[in-house]
Amino acid sequence: MNTELFDKGRDAFRAKDYKAAERAFKELMKSIDEHHVFYNRVASHLGLAQVLISDRNGLLLCRDAASSETVEGDVFLNLACAEWHTENRKRAIDAVIRGSNIDASHDQLARACILLDSRRRNVFPFLSRQHFLNRTVGRMMRRAQGEITVHSLLY
Repeated sequence: MNTELFDKGRDAFRAKDYKAAERAFKELMKSIDEHHVFYNRVASHLGLAQVLISDRNGLLLCRDAASSETVEGDVFLNLACAEWHTENRKRAIDAVIRGSNIDASHDQLARACILLDSRRRNVFPFLSRQHFLNRTVGRMMRRAQGEITVHSLLY
């Protein structure tokens, strides 16, 4: 695997240049086959880059990479970021939890778990958690704390 190209793609992510990241990871995908050790990792990075430039096929690529991954936590972090970007909070949390079960020593997954899975007490304890008022006020309070972005999950 071309590590320079991989690092170039990661640097483009850090600089929020998602089109350049997509180009780098797409070129890298051409140089490896699906039986390569890092195939799922590269595919998940490519999928996340595609999601961030509004290509919905990237989400499918991230999900596919995570479905066959058994070692690498980055794959699940990328899936969680892609799900979060497409406003699917439940799937993002599920991806972080699955990734933490596979790679318990992954620091960014642990941090993402804390950021995403912050369930607090009911605003109105005498109403159920699923009640309209608890859900609405809870969402407003969650937004008031600050916006969680893909970049804040990755870095």
